[in-house]
Amino acid sequence: MTEPAMPTFDENGFLSGRIDSWIDSHRAAHKDIIDRAQELNRDCHSFLDGRAVDLGNGKQIATSLLFARSLELYQSIIVVSERGMAAATRILLRAFIEANFHFFALQRDPTYLEDYLDQFLIQKRKLLQRIRLSKSSPMESLRQAATDQLFQETEKAITNAKARTISTEEVAKRAQMHDTYLTAYAVLSHAVHTGVSDIDHYIRINHATNETEGFKYGPSEVESVRAICLSGMTLAEALEIVSRDCGENRAALCAAHKEAFQSFLEKA
Repeated sequence: MTEPAMPTFDENGFLSGRIDSWIDSHRAAHKDIIDRAQELNRDCHSFLDGRAVDLGNGKQIATSLLFARSLELYQSIIVVSERGMAAATRILLRAFIEANFHFFALQRDPTYLEDYLDQFLIQKRKLLQRIRLSKSSPMESLRQAATDQLFQETEKAITNAKARTISTEEVAKRAQMHDTYLTAYAVLSHAVHTGVSDIDHYIRINHATNETEGFKYGPSEVESVRAICLSGMTLAEALEIVSRDCGENRAALCAAHKEAFQSFLEKA
């Protein structure tokens, strides 16, 4: 008789307990990919360590900050995917892709920097509108701060800057990543917005009887390879570009990372 599989979960969920053994097994199964991901992570931190940017160069400042943002999200993808948190991995991968739409739009469209910075005013107006509409008592002090004068000043600044709302799809087009927007980004959006298609896998169904057999909740490696490899390839390309902007050449290093992640994807 075959012994039943050891449960991968206990009352501690993804945080501790039996999950620790699952993590060890998962890391061992994908050692090459995780080792490569950690190597890229170290290379990115080597670039950032002690980095100074030209405060008179708006593009360099914005791309450096977006690179740091992408690096943090990249590390988050590795951490949660190692624990088998598939839903969280999808959400983080989508956030990572969106950050890189902005990064590559700044690189590939010389007019995008001004539009990107103008979004601060658009977001400020939207926030003021929401605060003013709120009826919640804890929001009273914020409502008092969101005066008509402040709102009008913001509107005037938007008019003077000729600022307009830029959609994520437009950013993707200007980044020359529209195909990514139409495919990976669109699919991953279901996870962020908790669409029906992204929650049905939590229930176990007996298709012979058409009856439910309980919840299906626990670690899964279904997203690990795709998320780590796709984000790794993108981050390596970003590292090459941001290095070049700072007068440094990491082309060969980054090419090796991209080739390795592509190879892992093809074998998956």
